[in-house]
This record gives sequence, structure tokens and C-alpha cells, in this order.
Amino acid sequence: MNDWDDLHCFTVLVEKQTLTAAADALGVQHSTVSRRIARLEETLGLRLFDRIGRRYLLTAEGERIRAQAQEIAVGMGSLLRAAREQREEMGEVAVSAPPLAAKSLLMPHFAGFARRHPNIRLVLQSDAHISNLHARQADIALRLVRPAQNDLVARRLRPVRYRFYARERYLQTRARAEYAFLRLTAAGAHAQWQAEQLAGRRVILACNDFDLLKAAVAAETGIGLLPDFHVRSEDGFVRTDLDGTGEQAEFAADMYLVMHEDLRRSPKIRAVADFLAEVLADKPAG
Repeated sequence: MNDWDDLHCFTVLVEKQTLTAAADALGVQHSTVSRRIARLEETLGLRLFDRIGRRYLLTAEGERIRAQAQEIAVGMGSLLRAAREQREEMGEVAVSAPPLAAKSLLMPHFAGFARRHPNIRLVLQSDAHISNLHARQADIALRLVRPAQNDLVARRLRPVRYRFYARERYLQTRARAEYAFLRLTAAGAHAQWQAEQLAGRRVILACNDFDLLKAAVAAETGIGLLPDFHVRSEDGFVRTDLDGTGEQAEFAADMYLVMHEDLRRSPKIRAVADFLAEVLADKPAG
């Protein structure tokens, strides 16, 4: 217990005048009230109450400190109420993520986050640029490239693997020489790797969106590069090797959780960061 508990007991006992009534008001045992009053008297070196039967009446010394004690109690009550309201107030945390990661990796988990943290509102920004962290447009970012800036803290979460996919029927109804390919037109190491893999092959469609690429694969237009997390078992896609060797080409890039160093100690931002790290961490198979 602390001095505030003892002083609070004092102000309640002044009002209620009996240990039993004060204990009921405080939700404690009457022996607890008696012990706190005795400790306060010892700390102050004053006798605060005269015990007359069951009633506790203020002494002259008690009367002299009564006003100050009540003023402190009012101030402390306001402080505790403000702290409680602050805890209960809805706080916002902005999370920036590449569009596909936001859709396929984050959205399935947001309902669980809302149940665990009902007083945090997530502001999801579908953005592939790191610059919005420096402009303080986002508190946390998910990125596929580790930032080089010294004022940013990066935590590795998981590898994102890209492979070539096709509908199984597409592969079964065509000779390998008839395979057509779908190319992603985007910047990044994965796009450069894709260009090397598709050099000299027949590319019949190019687009800058993985959703469009996936739709084209589903329509049996050809074979396209997709991140593994964007392919579901119900899609009916199969991983495809390019040369008939049975060895499937794969590109992997690590995903990072990035934030400013000075935001790490914010409780609401820490809660979001910990949740994202939990659901997006690289988990061992099995």
C-alpha cells in the first residue's frame, strides 16, 4: 500500500465516522481501514481521531489537516479518472503495407486484433513507399526491403516466396512448347529476377497488379509469378517448373516490420507491432 491509500482512507473515515461504513465504501476489510489510519498517524506523528464507541471523530490535529487531505483526494481522484479515460479512449495507429500484403496477410487477422485491443483503431494505408514513415504519415510499415535509414528500426518477420503458378488443366492440355507467360511489370528485386527467368519465353500479357495476374492465371491465360501467400488451395493452382526438370524456380525476399526508434515505447504502437510480429512471424513447418 502507499501513502495515497492511507490518505484516501482518512478522508472516507472522516465522512463515514465508523470503520465498518468506511470499509464498505472502500470495498476492504475494516481491519484494513484501521491499519491504514494507524500507519498514517504514525507517519504524520499526529493523533487524527478520537475513538468514541464505534465512531471515529476528528481531533484538533485531524481537523487542521482535513481540508488539505480532501484537496489532495479531489486532485488524485481527477488524476485517476483522467488516466482511466485515457486508457479507455480510442487511439489510432497507422500501418502502411504493400497493397497485396495488406489484403492477403493483414486483413484476415484484423478481427482478432480488434477483439484483443478494442480501444485501438487501425488506420491501414496500402502503400509501397517507405517515405511516409519519415513524413510521420504512418507509425508502422511492412516492407520487403530492409531500410537503410539509421532512425528506423526493422524487425525481420518472414520470407515472402514467389513462384510460377498455373491452373493444372492449363498444363495438362498444352505441350510445353505452347506455354504462354504472364509478366508482372513492377519495380523490385523480384521483378528483375522474373525478367531473367522469362528471357526468351513467350509473354502474352503484362500487368502491374498481382490480383490481375492471379485472375489471368485462373482464366487459364498462361503461367504467372505469384507470391505464395496469395495462392489458396481452393484456387486450383499448381507450382510450375519452367524447363521440364521438375525444379521449381523460386525467389524469396524477407518482410520487415519497420518503425521509428522514438515510437517503440508507445503502448498502443507497441501493441500493434507485437500483434503483427505474432501473426506474420516465420513459423516452422509442422
